[in-house]
Amino acid sequence: MTSLISWLDASTEENSKMRELVKLFGTPETTDDLGMGQLRDAISNSLFPGTSVLHLGARYMLLVPWAYQTAHRGTRNPEDLRKRSEESERQLIGRFKELGVESFIGRDAGRNVQQLPSAAYWSALRRYGIVSPETDRSAVAQLMCAETPSPEEGENAYYIWDPSLPKPPEGFPQSEENGLTLSHDEARWLQERILITCAGTMLAHVVGSATSPEPKSRAPWVDPACRSAEGGPARWLNDAEAFSFIHNGATILYQHLLAELSGKTFSKEADTLEPTRDLLEAWEERRDSKRQLLANWDIEDYLGRAKTLNKGINSSTADFAREMLAAAVSPRKLIDNANFREAVETREKLMKKSNSRFRNERRLRAWQPPTQVASLTFRWTQVRRNVLDIHAGLVREGQANA
Repeated sequence: MTSLISWLDASTEENSKMRELVKLFGTPETTDDLGMGQLRDAISNSLFPGTSVLHLGARYMLLVPWAYQTAHRGTRNPEDLRKRSEESERQLIGRFKELGVESFIGRDAGRNVQQLPSAAYWSALRRYGIVSPETDRSAVAQLMCAETPSPEEGENAYYIWDPSLPKPPEGFPQSEENGLTLSHDEARWLQERILITCAGTMLAHVVGSATSPEPKSRAPWVDPACRSAEGGPARWLNDAEAFSFIHNGATILYQHLLAELSGKTFSKEADTLEPTRDLLEAWEERRDSKRQLLANWDIEDYLGRAKTLNKGINSSTADFAREMLAAAVSPRKLIDNANFREAVETREKLMKKSNSRFRNERRLRAWQPPTQVASLTFRWTQVRRNVLDIHAGLVREGQANA
């Protein structure tokens, strides 16, 4: 039976999370075979709140509000406003192609794209106070078209969109000329929103830093812009590096166990073992450089903070994190660690039940040995792009909005 993910009557934010989950399933470095996504996300959300693997540029956080605001000028009907704003987002795809923008939402699918920028960025818009944090995407058109009563004396007016939001260019979206390039004023405004709403996080640190991320840095813990952080952000960064390494080792071992089982089951051991054995050896070679990090890492402190953020993290997930760390600091190689081999297999069976590749021969037959198992980087690729966009805009002194 084909596996399906479906949902009914979910909020727009829940739908967006499910779309992100579907994308994660197709992304090698974030596939969650061992069910550690809650611990991964506790780090991602603490370091870089409001971010997503779906993000492709900081300027979308202006383009989406502009699509709604300009669409609102011609209608007071909520359904009409929704359709007009979505059409505006789809028109941007054509404009970006004309402008030669390299990477943007809808580049491949064109106007038929299913995931519009507003869906991909809505959580960020709420987190940074660009749209009212209480406003769901499914309700924004209704709220914009509703009559808003004047506030009583001494009360603050209710705003759906932040009143300081830069104005869209005249004739937007047809007149759009800047693509995903931020002007100085736009970059300054986005920087201020993030500094105000995400104070005390790594995201605020790098957005406000005079040092830009390195364009090709592979992870936040190797980037000087992040390494200069102190306090809470530095502590979460330390968690990120340690968790990424032990998780990577466990995931590679899981793939190797599948290679062993596949070879025995289908009589092709010579073809399946070499790739994962090489990956394990490469991980072992990196282990010496991580020993001090892991020896000094207070995993109980990390698990306590993660559980405070997500009450759904259960004891079995926390226990497996402890087992990953114990295996990583053990003098035994992962491939020879019988207890950890058993723990990895047990964990996968617990998470996938009848779909476990250790139980389901059809799924095992469809499995192929990977040539690489990328480490978790906690959305760094997308964060780095957004921060570089903002920093590039900030140096465009004197350039006003288009």
